[in-house]
Amino acid sequence: MFDLLLTTPKLFDGQAVLQDQSVAIADGRFAWVGPTAQAPAARQVIQSPGTMLPGLIDLHFHHFLLLDPAATSAAKDVSLDRPPLVAVKIFKAAWAAKCWLESGVTTVRDAGAPDYLAVAMREAIEEGWTPGPRVFASGPLIAQTGGLRPGNEDHAVEITGEVEARREARLQLQAGVDVLKIYGASNIGGGGGRLIGPPGWTQLSEPEIRAVVEEAHKAGRLASAHSVSAQSIRNAVLAGVDWVDHADFLDDQIIDLLLEHDTLIVPTQAISWSLFTYGEEMGFGKFLPVKAKQMFDQAQEKLIRAHQAGVRMAAGTDADNPRASIAKECELFTQIGMTPVQALTAATTTAAAALHQASELGSISVGKVADLLLVGGDPTERITDLTKVETVVKAGAVVHTAPGKAA
Repeated sequence: MFDLLLTTPKLFDGQAVLQDQSVAIADGRFAWVGPTAQAPAARQVIQSPGTMLPGLIDLHFHHFLLLDPAATSAAKDVSLDRPPLVAVKIFKAAWAAKCWLESGVTTVRDAGAPDYLAVAMREAIEEGWTPGPRVFASGPLIAQTGGLRPGNEDHAVEITGEVEARREARLQLQAGVDVLKIYGASNIGGGGGRLIGPPGWTQLSEPEIRAVVEEAHKAGRLASAHSVSAQSIRNAVLAGVDWVDHADFLDDQIIDLLLEHDTLIVPTQAISWSLFTYGEEMGFGKFLPVKAKQMFDQAQEKLIRAHQAGVRMAAGTDADNPRASIAKECELFTQIGMTPVQALTAATTTAAAALHQASELGSISVGKVADLLLVGGDPTERITDLTKVETVVKAGAVVHTAPGKAA
């Protein structure tokens, strides 16, 4: 007898939309998938009138940046190196992990944190100390000397030259990092220290990036690059990164280059949307929301062209607040021309392939890890229904049930 049987009128298995399907789970994996009329017996049965989907994957999440937009920090004037604030960061990270899991995200790539905290979070979740998605961890961002704006220094290690780049990559791999994160361009604020440039100005050379990528691939690990400007994207693609984070300032030549190298991009438009929509409310002042809106509008225009050309895209939020959700990222994908099913694929099958986990994650098929969610409504037709999460299953265990829904 199987451990768990789930039945829905509609199933998106990561590739196709099927009707009247049931899924049986045993020992944490999908053991049977087929028509409900032929469903086997199980110890526990969950029936939903909505839609079943594979567990969602967020390829660009930050446990240690995510803030509660409704809260103000009583410790905001306290020095950041005070132990009480370190504890607050850890408690917020645990809250963030639980928040994302309850939204249907069963796997994240933490895109960088100081002191290898993302690696520690991966292990804490694996060992059951706190609920959350499984984590593929990045370490501190690998950035160029003088490239970070004030306030971000603790999230990165600064290097100059290929030798330092290679050494830092090896140290991070030794520390247990899954995805080396390269900081190839400035962020929305632009500049580092008193050197204020435009958002996305290019940092790190192609040879420096290639040194990091080579070390990652030799160890069987991955490398991504925070790249915003066209030149920084070019550097990252030519250096062989596994995917490009953000890719805001695309042009036709870069689109052609992405296609030539079959390089994936993770646009992270949810964070820009949240910053220009709620930035002032969250305490970012007036400058950052204005810049975020400018970058968002320009990026969406270019992403339309990239999607039409066939550039592969996967879902990532770059979340620093719960409004920058994976559901919002998928909704924004539909605004560049994706169908709801294509947007869901970006958050499941495509994202799993990017992590080199296609044989384990990202779709509902026999033998794979049993990650799934049940949602009310039909996000394969109305992508906004992705917010109506009723049940989340991770590795065969029910880890979240919405209030009022039977487990």
